[in-house]
Amino acid sequence: MKKSLFALLFLVSFYIGNAQTYKFKATAFSVSQLKKSGEWTAWSKSQPTELLINLDRSKNRFVVYSEVIQLYNIYKYEEKKETEKEAINRYFSVDNEGLDTVITIVTPKENSSRKQIYIANEERMIVYDLIYLGENK
Repeated sequence: MKKSLFALLFLVSFYIGNAQTYKFKATAFSVSQLKKSGEWTAWSKSQPTELLINLDRSKNRFVVYSEVIQLYNIYKYEEKKETEKEAINRYFSVDNEGLDTVITIVTPKENSSRKQIYIANEERMIVYDLIYLGENK
């Protein structure tokens, strides 16, 4: 019994130790809507905000802690892409309303603390300016 309990505790601590949650603070956002003509509107004026965004890789989800919590369940991770100017991480997910959503984090190489996250579905795109707060392992 003691060996089973010890093994269980070891596995739980190993799992918790390997789980990664990345934390961000959004400082501003802007929105674009899809028109009936199939074109996107111009980005709205950037609005200041203070909300948290978490990427929880162990649960395969993004959570945006806005007034109405936005939950995005990730079903596909795209390989990280790098250009001379930026690094791009893309995640394919489903939001709380069942809409397919693409989430893209863009990190300029010149200033790696200035990130943006784009959340796009068939109705709208939201871009948040981010500050990376760190990760929990």
